[in-house]
Amino acid sequence: MRKLLIASALTIVATVALFSCNNGPYDAHPDNDYSAGLNPISPDSGGVSVYLGSMEAVINNKKLLFSPAFYYIDTVGIYHLVARVKYDSVFNRTLRITFAKYDGKKEYPVTADTTNPNVSFVMLDTSRVDLAGRKIFKTYTANTNDGVGYAMVNIAGDEGGHFRGHFFGKLHRFMPEKKYEDTLNIEFSPFYFEKVAFPVPAQYIPYLFN
Repeated sequence: MRKLLIASALTIVATVALFSCNNGPYDAHPDNDYSAGLNPISPDSGGVSVYLGSMEAVINNKKLLFSPAFYYIDTVGIYHLVARVKYDSVFNRTLRITFAKYDGKKEYPVTADTTNPNVSFVMLDTSRVDLAGRKIFKTYTANTNDGVGYAMVNIAGDEGGHFRGHFFGKLHRFMPEKKYEDTLNIEFSPFYFEKVAFPVPAQYIPYLFN
């Protein structure tokens, strides 16, 4: 009888512990305040499957999480979308999408000759430095103006000022030298860019530079 009582008590304690641990949706990025949109929006309702302030991408067959993913509007009305690969202290891989003119929710196809939006991806070249020993960054773009490169930026929603949608494309290296055979193939990538104020808050400033 005593063993039965002890077993029952342990079962009750375990059940209470399980319920007490159920504090709602899992937050993949607890260091950010997602109170305005903690839960991913269901893709079945035309939304995205990522958290506010993030983007998921498969680049050259490697899955990457971008966080933070944010945008701001500068004093002349240019929209700057910035997404940095999370915990990427080695390469500082950063996607930048710039709208000189933003026309609202829709698909924005990018070809080699497109000037708006401009799409670029910057990362550290770990194999070399310049003559002064400084770091060299490689820049890839879809806007080569040279017959190669394409991308699609789809702004599907802007609830609360935040941008949700998806991105894909093929980018070619054009800096520090043109090497178009060096490419980035970016597969369908859902994003949920968080809108931030301008001037950009201090915690986002490090992501503006590589």
